[in-house]
Amino acid sequence: MKIGIRQYIILTKQIKDQTVDLLLLTLKKSFFPRYSMKKIGLLIFIFLFTILAFGQVDFASNVKKNEVEEKKQPLLEIKRTVDVGAGFGLDYGGIIGLQVTYIPIKYAGVITSIGYYAVNLGWQIGVKGFILPKTNLKKVRPTVKFMYGTNRLIIVDGASQFNKSYLGFTPGAGVEFRFGAKKTHGLNLDVNIPINSSEFNEDYQALIDNPAIDITAPPSPIAISVGYHFEF
Repeated sequence: MKIGIRQYIILTKQIKDQTVDLLLLTLKKSFFPRYSMKKIGLLIFIFLFTILAFGQVDFASNVKKNEVEEKKQPLLEIKRTVDVGAGFGLDYGGIIGLQVTYIPIKYAGVITSIGYYAVNLGWQIGVKGFILPKTNLKKVRPTVKFMYGTNRLIIVDGASQFNKSYLGFTPGAGVEFRFGAKKTHGLNLDVNIPINSSEFNEDYQALIDNPAIDITAPPSPIAISVGYHFEF
């Protein structure tokens, strides 16, 4: 038997309506015997609407999360080339002064310092190693260094002919603390161990042997430096 397109559509709709009615009737008899067909249909509509609403909320949440993750770009590493600071201690030439460090590679730099050292001009030159790379990604950087320059001083009250500064090697270690979003400025704290030169040891021993001179402050085995720095 041949069926036309129009008849086929009408027949299909009738089958669909009968299937839905049969499904609703089955649900009513099985789970909702006390509810009318309209109430059952309303409950099914509410159920489907709730699922759809929650699905839309979850989808919107996932889209927003993906947008936030896309906006978070990885921070680019920027190597520092020059570090300039002012402070107190041997790292700054003696008592107070300036320090400039050139950083050819992110794990090492060349130090130059100049400052006031009581009886004359103090200075240091040396190399510094960065245990963590000297870049914008690190807020705290441990360092080690080895310097050569004015590292010992003799001052005798009332006998200025003995006043003198001495050259020597000074190893040390420290920590750089950098602040701000770009981490371009902050504190440097260093502990140094001045190595006495033979000239200093001889002059100091002569003072000890001189009965007219009273030693009130022997040379300290360590020297601490504190300074504030800016990086470029």
